[in-house]
Amino acid sequence: MSDNEKMSWFSALDIMLNGTAFGLGKYHWAKSLWLKFAIMFMVVGPMFEYIDAQDYAGAMPPEAPMIKTTGTFIRYIGYSGAKSVSYIQFNADNGMTYRTQHAVAPAELDGLGGLKSPIKVYAEGFLLRDGSGSFYPLRLTTLSRIDLASPDKLMTSLLIGRNPFHIKKLEGLIFIAVILWGGSFFYAFQLRRFDSRKRDEVRKAKN
Repeated sequence: MSDNEKMSWFSALDIMLNGTAFGLGKYHWAKSLWLKFAIMFMVVGPMFEYIDAQDYAGAMPPEAPMIKTTGTFIRYIGYSGAKSVSYIQFNADNGMTYRTQHAVAPAELDGLGGLKSPIKVYAEGFLLRDGSGSFYPLRLTTLSRIDLASPDKLMTSLLIGRNPFHIKKLEGLIFIAVILWGGSFFYAFQLRRFDSRKRDEVRKAKN
């Protein structure tokens, strides 16, 4: 790179990535972390969304058997090793119990599970992950068949959960990515400006 040639954005980012952006000052290594975190997030963010979506995987009705029964939803605190885990249990009148992970439970189901005095409801749903996962409701009503939740809303929540790249999820990822890349390019700009000043000083010294 000649004295008259300005440092490119790529070169600035590459220097930051290598941890040699001394032009950013005493804490150049900390400022360079913005770029490293931004790159890491581009890989880790979508990967976590994909992993979370697996909780919703498996066949859906009509391929998956429907569960239609009355019962009560109650929230419990269990343990996975030393870590406490919240889940909602459907104590069905058909003699079965079905669990729903807190992360999978739609807001309406979470509300029912949190009632101090559980109420008996009618539920239609199925088990995610081809029968080995959480119970997911597609319909929740009173015993007189008055909807406690919109069936369309329950289905929409399910479809969003199953799709790791749904726009509702991407909005959060994009927001975080913009912040991280914004910080990265801000410091890259400072590095380019520092380089320009140094080149100006060299040219003046030669003259």
